[in-house]
Amino acid sequence: MTNTDGPILPPDGRESATSVREWILSTLGKRILCGHYPEGAALPIEADLCTEFDVSRTVLREAVKMLTAKGLLVSRKRAGTLVRSASNWNRLDADVLSWMGSLDPDPVFVRGLLEARLAIEPASARLAAMRSTSMDLATIEAAYHAMRTTPTDDLAGRIAADVAFHIGILEASHNPVFAGLGKLIKHALEDSFRLTTRTTESYSRALRAHGDVLEAIRLRQPDIASERMRALVDVAMVDLLHHLAMVGTDSPGEQALASASEG
Repeated sequence: MTNTDGPILPPDGRESATSVREWILSTLGKRILCGHYPEGAALPIEADLCTEFDVSRTVLREAVKMLTAKGLLVSRKRAGTLVRSASNWNRLDADVLSWMGSLDPDPVFVRGLLEARLAIEPASARLAAMRSTSMDLATIEAAYHAMRTTPTDDLAGRIAADVAFHIGILEASHNPVFAGLGKLIKHALEDSFRLTTRTTESYSRALRAHGDVLEAIRLRQPDIASERMRALVDVAMVDLLHHLAMVGTDSPGEQALASASEG
């Protein structure tokens, strides 16, 4: 939601960084993603950033170059280094996904992810029903069991089990593209479930839907598995829209999402 005092700076993260460059890269990246440096705005001048981070111009320029390659920044003559519009950000970049995971979920991106899942996951469930091995089924069943038995107050545990369930099905499709996507979007799925796993009622409904998908895969019913997976992702979409209706649509991104839903 919009903060009247401006976006809150994300955690420093220096202690967990493996290098100074990684620390600067992640700090600047998170500041861009959370809106501390707004789209179209110029970054602080190089000298000020070097002073803030206590680093050389060379180290800072390397970080800026990497952020540029990820679509977050662009250099303009006489204008400096500018933050690009969100539509240009490479949100499937592994670093960007990791940074997003440490910030509040972006409802617009979560909606986009759900729409992508509607295209991908029913197909992966169909293939899993045809190709899954006994080991694949054991992995999916273990994730479902964890979803059922994780305490209600352990949201992180529930989310981890939910992610494992979906990635398990993507890998059980034995389609290398689907399997690769599962590993790539792990952080994005966690963000999605943080927004859509909100109440006991919605979680119970989603849990039943997960069980239905598992049963169809176990019984080797490709068409039914595909239909049930689509229904499962639809549940998440309904939960997301319900969440936005409950909290309001103060931010520009959430307003755009709500307008698209009404349309």
